Amino acid sequence: MEQSRYSFLEFYYRRAKRLLPAAYVVIALTTIAAPLFLSDVGLREFRNQVIGALTFSANIVLWLQADYFGPVAERMPLLHFWSLSIEEQYYLLLPLFLVSVPRRWWLVGIAMLLVASLTLCVCLVTWNPSAVFYLLPTRSWEMAMGSLGALLPIRPLVSAALAKLRFPALALLLLAPMGFAHPVVNAALVCLATLALLRAPNWDNAVVRGMRRIGDLSYSLYLIHWPVLVYVRAVWLAEPPALAIYAAVAFSMVGSWALYRFVEEPFRRGYAMSRLRLVSGLAATSVLLASSPSLAIAATESKSDFATIRRINYGLGRACDFSLGSPPQEIPKSCQTASRPELLVWGDSFAMALVPGLAKTVGEGGLAQLTMSGCLPAIGVAAVSRELASPFSLAFAQDCIAFNDRVLAILKNRPEISTVVISSPFDTPVSGEFILLKRNGETFTEGELSLYAAVEGIKALVEAVRATGKRVVVVAPPPVGNFDIGDCLERKARGSIMLGRYSDCKIDVSEYRRRRARTLELLNEAALKADVEVVSYHDFLCDGTKCKTEIDGKFLYRDSGHLSYEGSEIIARQTNLAERLIRAAR
Repeated sequence: MEQSRYSFLEFYYRRAKRLLPAAYVVIALTTIAAPLFLSDVGLREFRNQVIGALTFSANIVLWLQADYFGPVAERMPLLHFWSLSIEEQYYLLLPLFLVSVPRRWWLVGIAMLLVASLTLCVCLVTWNPSAVFYLLPTRSWEMAMGSLGALLPIRPLVSAALAKLRFPALALLLLAPMGFAHPVVNAALVCLATLALLRAPNWDNAVVRGMRRIGDLSYSLYLIHWPVLVYVRAVWLAEPPALAIYAAVAFSMVGSWALYRFVEEPFRRGYAMSRLRLVSGLAATSVLLASSPSLAIAATESKSDFATIRRINYGLGRACDFSLGSPPQEIPKSCQTASRPELLVWGDSFAMALVPGLAKTVGEGGLAQLTMSGCLPAIGVAAVSRELASPFSLAFAQDCIAFNDRVLAILKNRPEISTVVISSPFDTPVSGEFILLKRNGETFTEGELSLYAAVEGIKALVEAVRATGKRVVVVAPPPVGNFDIGDCLERKARGSIMLGRYSDCKIDVSEYRRRRARTLELLNEAALKADVEVVSYHDFLCDGTKCKTEIDGKFLYRDSGHLSYEGSEIIARQTNLAERLIRAAR
């Protein structure tokens, strides 16, 4: 640019030649392997990941997928492309800035960009950590730090100081995985340490040469390591043993060397191919890769429609999940099976999962559904994740309290409703990962959750419902394991590779009781203190050692804990659940 020789086409051609061949090989291999390791739902999510990776918008795709029922990171083979996408978005905008602004303003402009992005990051990290993590405006300060370092003139005095910082900077990078108190501080220290190493005077010894060799492989290793770890985890259904992780890391190292040696370096150094042929080849490959997940889905399509079997169980419909809008003023017609329903299901997503079976078996009395994902059924209190206690999550907790207030108000005006069924996993009140948000008049205060507070909260809810003249019954959550039950059942039905203790897809009773010990204690205490019946699936699903997760080949679960539509109906019919709940209510 200083010599007026800069070309946008040449710059982006070099970026494409440097990054795309190796990335495309990994995307292709990951896609070929995907049907062997991913579920039907996972394959459809993978299709979006491929499009995001190819268009360098993976960070936006992944940010938009981050919802209550969304996929978890451990099942997304191209999750790591979010950072490559941010890098390329930065490379798209930075040259435009440098071309548009006089040379004398470059340093000031980059510094202003760094400060603005860092300020935005710090201000928003507690409000919406997902957006801060994935989006360019709140991550560009890290790359701007490198741009600033490239533009800063290094004087002899500064050079001498940087030379002394080599080993402290290296030590900081080696200790960085331990983490610091604040994620932004952590990232800033890592970036500063890296910048210090890059700008320190050059020195050469065996250690540095070894680090450079690792650096040479780092892009290929970056591309390969995550899909390998995701697929290893998929085979074990849960956290793999240490030996499997070490084997995956070793495989990734060998694979990254091969990718670097036979793909990355030949293309970077000018593979014997004309520019037109290379560009047209990359364009054709992009189109082929974009369509490859759909081809993989079609080629491996099963007779069973797993996407439908494992669809999100909203009960009577998505409109009955009031986390998607404002609190209800009345029960919508679509959320009741009769004009004057006698039974109301109140709770969160676990309550939604009850509804399909009850709706089919409750009879002419009918039922209504008032549910909100992630919202503990309680009066005047809500649980907030301690790790994500941001303004966003606090606002959700306040919405949850408002929702439960509205449900109670609706009950007072619906005399035909005689029985209220309360359902939830009841795990947040007894988890150390959550704090309590409590309403005091017009204000809200945060406090510590405890078993006593949780029992008192359930008791207050039961008493408030009874004060409206209704009878109450509580439904305990279904047994759960330490794995995704729905994913396991699908893999079993598809004949996929499965290793480890969960390959039979059954729940170990002792592990379940140990994992849910505090929840079970909470429900026992609540039953005594609130004089309420707690109805459990345990006797129907479990024997002395195992709990079944399918009946006659039908999936009872859609994921790690929620009942599927078919499972809800099977359990309701075979246990006469509607009649049992009405009889147990008091």
